[in-house]
Amino acid sequence: MALGARDTGSLVMLTGWDAAALTNFQLEDGTTYAQVVSEMNAALVALNGEIYGDPLWSELVSYTDQPDVEYRVGASNGMEIFTEYGQPDPQRAATEGHMLPLRAYVRRLGWTWNYLRKARMEQVQADIADGIKDVRDNWRQRLLTRVLKRGDDSGAGLGLGSSGYSTGFATDAGSTAVDFNPPAHGGTAFATTHEHYVGIGGGVFTKAVFTDAKDELREHGHEAPYNFLIGTADEAAVKALTGFVPTANNLITYGALQDLAQLNPVADMNGSYYIGMLEDFKIRVVRGVPQYYGFGWKSYGPNSQRNPLRVRLGKGLNRPSVVSMLNPNQGINANSPISTLLLFTEFGVGVQDRTNGTARYVNNATWADGTAT
Repeated sequence: MALGARDTGSLVMLTGWDAAALTNFQLEDGTTYAQVVSEMNAALVALNGEIYGDPLWSELVSYTDQPDVEYRVGASNGMEIFTEYGQPDPQRAATEGHMLPLRAYVRRLGWTWNYLRKARMEQVQADIADGIKDVRDNWRQRLLTRVLKRGDDSGAGLGLGSSGYSTGFATDAGSTAVDFNPPAHGGTAFATTHEHYVGIGGGVFTKAVFTDAKDELREHGHEAPYNFLIGTADEAAVKALTGFVPTANNLITYGALQDLAQLNPVADMNGSYYIGMLEDFKIRVVRGVPQYYGFGWKSYGPNSQRNPLRVRLGKGLNRPSVVSMLNPNQGINANSPISTLLLFTEFGVGVQDRTNGTARYVNNATWADGTAT
């Protein structure tokens, strides 16, 4: 037995396989089996590094292989007056908890032996790139879905057993099976009616939306600067708000009288980009966020355990892992083992700090969950 995740290197290391014969396997254009495997391995190494180090996702998540989260709730009883002979009463924090989901995802490449015998490397590379794109899209959709969903996740299919729940951020007790009384902070006590999913009528973002979201985070002890996600359809409206400070573009020379946010406006690998600042929020446009929705939070650094989302991974893993594997439900073709190749990953997205996230829906006074694309 060996430690560590199995990767595509395993496909050319089995005892019963002849390395020379596999090397001689060729596509129509002369590309060998080993080169196809190398292409796949390089793509997965790059993808895993991209997900873990992505400048957006790393500011939003942390990772664990544990299935549960426990956190402090309610108010404490405060300090007592010291007396020379008296004994103060012992105190303990009240805690609550929920679970984190875990689900496996697979993407079949669908190469038949006869196809590979006649294929060109450009076609194989296109298939690999298409699979990587689907993995990347699935990751984005799962994270955005969690921040825009008020209700709980539940069910054995999500790795939560028959009675476990994976909750969202602070919300009224009627919207969750795990009532949440946020810890008191700065003299302010909260109740299980405290709500971080806010519906607002009007169909447009206003400055008040950002002011209110900032107050929501600050009252729980999360201090500026903050992050805020919006979709592409709301970019123009947010840029037009009073007090909005745009990012500096390094291709433009600006005059001395214009205020500029020191944020990088260049799009990252997932297509998101900063547009500026408003009310202490660094505002980022993210593809896949539906129109009229926004989400604000305080980041404590890349992959910090204090970030709002907690991603559960398979046992023993501490960072995302997308691997290739042979299809367990299909016999291995001795002439072309890679004809059964799959992309496989396993993860689940839950909430770590139920106070460190606040969502807005500006098209209706009644909250409705957003559907990420």
